[in-house]
Amino acid sequence: MSMQISLKLSDKMFEAAKEYTEAKGFENLQDFIRETLRQRLFEDENIGGIYTSKASEKVLAKNWLSKKEDKAWQHLQKER
Repeated sequence: MSMQISLKLSDKMFEAAKEYTEAKGFENLQDFIRETLRQRLFEDENIGGIYTSKASEKVLAKNWLSKKEDKAWQHLQKER
């Protein structure tokens, strides 16, 4: 079972959250909020890594083998 909530944010907080969401690779603002809650609520239970990676598999798989992803990592392939 899941519940839907409504959350009111100031314009400044909303814009900062959107920017952070994009910069850190979250698929959307809801995923960022959900992950933040998960970290805070279960930080003492050491479940973040396994469950977070499981929850992220679908999102990661969607972008893993794309031209955009290849271009993003291309700078690491350059000889120095």
